[in-house]
Amino acid sequence: MALLWFLVGAVVGALLLVLLPFVVAVMGAVLAISLLIALPLLFAILILVGVLAAAPALGYGLLFAIVLIALWAGDRRKPRRLPPR
Repeated sequence: MALLWFLVGAVVGALLLVLLPFVVAVMGAVLAISLLIALPLLFAILILVGVLAAAPALGYGLLFAIVLIALWAGDRRKPRRLPPR
């Protein structure tokens, strides 16, 4: 019985050694394709995160500018005329 299991192991091991280059090639192709798809997606996500991170600062800056413009525009008054006597 041990001889049978030895022969089965030897045949399966030989088949795995024959198939190993194909497995490595398939894994390489899968890795290359996944990187080809994943890297642009990752960069797009990083750009979106950067835009979302900068949005509050941009919003507060615009709000600050609007307040300053409103204060500056409201401060420009015509000279007051004295009421007639």
